[in-house]
Amino acid sequence: MKKIISLGLVLVSVPSFTFAATNADAWSILGAIGNILGIVIPILITLAVVYFIWGVIQYTVSTDEEAKKGARGKIIQGLIGLFVIVAFWGILSLIKNTFGIGPEQLRSQDIPCIPNPAAGITCPQG
Repeated sequence: MKKIISLGLVLVSVPSFTFAATNADAWSILGAIGNILGIVIPILITLAVVYFIWGVIQYTVSTDEEAKKGARGKIIQGLIGLFVIVAFWGILSLIKNTFGIGPEQLRSQDIPCIPNPAAGITCPQG
C-alpha cells in the first residue's frame, strides 16, 4: 500500500516539476554538466595512463611470477579503463555534434524576447 501511495505522489508531482523547469534552467544545467565533464574526463584519462604505466613498470622490474601476474592484471585494467573513458568521451562528442547541444551551441541560441516598455524591457533588433 505504501508503494502505491508513493508512486501516486510521484506521478502527481511530475507535471509540476516539468512545468516549473524553464528552458533556460535546462540549458544551464546541461552547460554545467558539460563543464564538469570537460574537467573530469581528462583527469580520468591521466589516472588511467598512470595506472597502466605503473603496471608496465611493475611487470618489467618484478622477477617473481606471481608479481608479474598481478602487474599484467594492472596493465589490462589500465587499458580497459582507458578504452572505456575514451569511448565515453567519444560517444558524448558524437551526441553533442549530432544533436547540436553543448556550450558553443547554447551561447549562440537566440532567446526570444518580448518587449515591455512599461518595465523597461527592450529587445535588440536583429
